[in-house]
Amino acid sequence: MRSASYTIYKLRTAKPIWLKIENCEKKMVFIALIVALLQAASTEGSNQEPSLDDVPLSIYVDASKEIDYFISLAKSIDEKQRILEEALARLSAEVKATEERWNERLSAEVKETQRLNERMSAVVKATEERWNESVSAEVKATEERWNERMSVVVKATEERWNERMSAVVKATEERWNERMSVAVKATEERWNKRLSAEVKATEERWTEKMSILENKFKNLSNQLTKSPDIATLHKRPAELACEKITSKLQSIGVTSITDVAVHLGAFTEGGFKLWELCYFALIDTRFVLTAADCLSSHNVTTLELNLYIVLKKVKAIHIHPEFSINPALNNIGLIEMNSEVEYTFDLYPACMYTSAFNPKSGLMERGTKVQIVADSECLNKHTTQLLPNQMCVKSLTHNCRQKGEPIFVLNEETFSKHQLVGIIGKRSCIDEPYVITNVFAYLDFIESIVWPKKEN
Repeated sequence: MRSASYTIYKLRTAKPIWLKIENCEKKMVFIALIVALLQAASTEGSNQEPSLDDVPLSIYVDASKEIDYFISLAKSIDEKQRILEEALARLSAEVKATEERWNERLSAEVKETQRLNERMSAVVKATEERWNESVSAEVKATEERWNERMSVVVKATEERWNERMSAVVKATEERWNERMSVAVKATEERWNKRLSAEVKATEERWTEKMSILENKFKNLSNQLTKSPDIATLHKRPAELACEKITSKLQSIGVTSITDVAVHLGAFTEGGFKLWELCYFALIDTRFVLTAADCLSSHNVTTLELNLYIVLKKVKAIHIHPEFSINPALNNIGLIEMNSEVEYTFDLYPACMYTSAFNPKSGLMERGTKVQIVADSECLNKHTTQLLPNQMCVKSLTHNCRQKGEPIFVLNEETFSKHQLVGIIGKRSCIDEPYVITNVFAYLDFIESIVWPKKEN
C-alpha cells in the first residue's frame, strides 16, 4: 500500500446502498445526499474530487503527504454514511407509510369509482334502450315516408327515362340504319365492281383460251377431213343454214351488207299491229324467232316484215316445252309462216351465233350498240341469280326495248355478218342493264324444228 505514489482507499458498505432504493423518488433523495456529502468533503480541504458512480465509492488521496488526513476523512465519511443510512431508513419508512396510506385511499377511490361506473352503466343502458326504441320508431316511420316518396319519384323518373331512352334508341337505330344502309350499299358497289372486274377478266382469259382451243380443234378437224362431204358432217344444221344464206345472197348479187337489222319484224293480231309489244327475228325463209311470252299472251295471225311491207300468214307456233312465265324460264319460241320469204337486198334471214363463247364486242340492238356486263349488275331483290341460258347486257345509248327484239353481232369475217346472239324477254324503257335469252343454249330446240335432220 505504501510503495505507490498514491494510495487508494475504497470505502465499501456491507450492502450497497443503491440496492435499497426502490423507486424514482428514493433515487433522487439518495443522489441529493451523495451530492451533499461530496460538498461537505470538499469544504474540509480535500484537493481531490471523489468520483461518484453506481459502483462502490472510491476516494483517491496523496499517500505521501496526507495519509493521516485521509484516514480521518475516511472515518468522517463512515460516520456520515452511517448517518445517511439512518436517514435513508427513516425516509424509506416514511415513504412506505405514505404509500400504504395512498394505496388505501386509492383502493377506496377505485371502489367508489366502480360503484359509480355500475350506476352510470345501468343509467346508460336504460337510456340507450329508451333512445333505441324511440329512434327505431322514428327511423321506421321516416323510412316508410321516404319509401313512399322515393317510390313515387322513382316511378316518375323511370317513366321519363323510358320515354327519353325510347326516343334516343329510336333515333340511334334510325341513324345506324341509315349509316349501315350507306355502308352496305357502298360495300356492295365496291364488291360488285371488284367481282365484275374479276369476272370480266376471268371471262376474257377463258374466252382467249377457249378460242385458242377452238381454233386448234378446227385446224385439227380440217386436217382430218380432206373431203368436203366429210367436213359437212361435222357442222351443225345452223352452220349449214348460214352457209346457204350466204350463198343465196351472193346468187342474187348482194355484195355488201349494212349494219341495219334487215331481219327485224313485228306481229299483228286480228289486223292490229303489235309492234309496240313484240318483235321477232327472221332466221329462215319460213321461220322467225321471238320470245315465248309474246306467243302465249297474243293470238298472232300475221307477220309484217321489211318495214311492214311483206305480210305473211302464220302456219304454226312452237313454244319451248319448258317455258314458264313466273319465273320467266326458257322464254323462247318459233313462228312458222305458210310460205317462204323471198330474198331481197333489204330482207333476208340472219345467221345463228353457234359459238359457246360470248362475243367480246360488236353487239347491236336495232341500231344501238350493246355491251355484255357482269351478271351482278342485273341482280336485284327479284332476281338473285342468272341461269346459264341468260346474259346480262347494257345498251350504250338510251332507248326502249321490246319483247322478242333480237340482239345480234356483226361478224366481219363472214359475208352474212348478222349473227343472232340473244332475244329480249321483257319490254323496258329504263336505262339499266337487262337480261336477255342466250339463243346458243336453245340451238338444239331451234334446229329440231327449223332444220330437222331429214332435211339435211
